Parts: sequence; structure tokens; C-alpha cells
Amino acid sequence: MADSTDNSRRRFLKGGAAAVAAIPLAALVHQKQAFAKAKAEEGHARDYVHDAEEAVDHEAYQEGARCDNCAFWAGEDDEHEGWGGCFHPDFSDVLVKAGGWCDVWAG
Repeated sequence: MADSTDNSRRRFLKGGAAAVAAIPLAALVHQKQAFAKAKAEEGHARDYVHDAEEAVDHEAYQEGARCDNCAFWAGEDDEHEGWGGCFHPDFSDVLVKAGGWCDVWAG
């Protein structure tokens, strides 16, 4: 009788440990889905444009400035080629185009 109780307890503890170990994995999957972002539209904020060449007449534009060489560039998004994240608060909820530009560009 003691053996069956020990086996039941072991199965329960193993199952519980597996369930607890799965919680962080489930949280990561949910977090990735929660961070799925829309693509910024031109004019979203800070005079943003998809093509930096369209900003050459803007007073803040510097030659060669693009989102992908800005200090705020967070890197290309795995699911949207040519688009990436931006650490600037005005763009925290959207993806920006790598070749884009806005007036808070920082080199």
C-alpha cells in the first residue's frame, strides 16, 4: 500500500513540476503575440516618411539619415522584412520602415 501511495505522490509531483515549468513558455508565446505591431503610416508622428529621400527638404533632415542607422532603431522585425522597431516613445506601438525617416533621427 505504501508503494502505491509513493508512486501516486511521485506522479503528482512530476506532473506539477512539468506544469510549473510550462508557465514561462506559455507567457513568452503570449508576450510575442501581444507585441505584434502594425506598420507605421506616413505622417504617423514626428514627420515620419517611409522613404528618407522624401524628407530631403525637411529642415531637420541630414544626408544619409534613415531609420536603420538611427540610434532609436531596435532592429529588423523577424516577420516583416524591411521593417523594424523604434525605441522612441512616439513609435513604440508601430514598426517603421528601415529606409524611413522622422525628425527625431539621431546618429
